[in-house]
Amino acid sequence: MARLSVRDFPDDLHQQLLQAAARHERSLEGETRFGLARYLESLQSPKPCAASLCESWQRAAGERLQQLFARLREDNVFAWSERSDLPHLALALGEPSPATLMNCIDGREALPFDLARRIADRYGCSMAWLINGSGSMFPYPEIGGKYHEFFEPATRGSGIEIKLVRLCTPEDGEGNPSKRDGTLLMFRCKGDKYDIAAGYSGRFYLNGAMGAGGHGCLTGFVDFLNKSHDLQFSEYNCTAPIDGSSMWDHHPSYYLDPIHCDKASWLYPLCAGRSPSSIDWTKAHAYQSPKGAPAVEL
Repeated sequence: MARLSVRDFPDDLHQQLLQAAARHERSLEGETRFGLARYLESLQSPKPCAASLCESWQRAAGERLQQLFARLREDNVFAWSERSDLPHLALALGEPSPATLMNCIDGREALPFDLARRIADRYGCSMAWLINGSGSMFPYPEIGGKYHEFFEPATRGSGIEIKLVRLCTPEDGEGNPSKRDGTLLMFRCKGDKYDIAAGYSGRFYLNGAMGAGGHGCLTGFVDFLNKSHDLQFSEYNCTAPIDGSSMWDHHPSYYLDPIHCDKASWLYPLCAGRSPSSIDWTKAHAYQSPKGAPAVEL
């Protein structure tokens, strides 16, 4: 039989071999032979084939589906009496059985585009995110100056309610407003809590810490509000915990949840021309216009 001598064998490996030999009730030589044999066998074992593009996509789409349904539950999108287990979700989506949805989540079956569209339409998630992971989980387009285009579907008699939600985030350790403080979210709400269109303004903030560009954009928005006599707006303050990296991965219901979204009173002074630095943005009680002064109809 051949003999093997190893020079400068590390002390820690020698100690581990001694411990393994004691556990397996073998001599040091026997444990060494056993370990080397297993190692050589592993070199000859066939390596697993790389997953195909289709298999990789199926698994990734299934993981996104799982993330979506978990987020919908976390954001309290489902009514208290509504079941959100997979069989009931499949039923709500018009599936003949839960098998396809379950197989898609497990990555065993490709997510049909028709089912993906029904999921996106019903729960308001981004179709692009659902099928290839691009962008955020829910669409929050930056409205820019296209206010009329976004709010036009909410003309009187449409049954659509407009809610303007100001994010109120805590100050940093030095007393400065956080990056997201004063962000204005805009929602068109109709019927149940699924049917919500969302957007936001990234060109101005509802606070007094803006530069000239922000003030100019805010002036344009206020001018739009004052001229929109066929629209009705209501304002709110939201103190929901916000992680900037996943801000748009929350369903609109998260920001409209009464747990952390309260009726506010900054809309009247804003439309009346008050300077942003003079408005109490966090005031929760309804604003009372001076006696005899005309009310601003929005």
